[in-house]
Amino acid sequence: MERIKSLIYGQAGQTTAEYALVLLAAGLVVGVFAAFVKSGALADMFETIVSGLVKRAGG
Repeated sequence: MERIKSLIYGQAGQTTAEYALVLLAAGLVVGVFAAFVKSGALADMFETIVSGLVKRAGG
């Protein structure tokens, strides 16, 4: 009976599933970041930040 319970409620493969989910999430983050960079939004954001800093510095 214990063997059947361990087969039903066992955690074998749980680590593999968690690892796969982490890799999937990491891939999603990389994909979103790549789309953000390709759209030119990253360059615009940096330009806005640098321009603001230059204005505050009196330049």
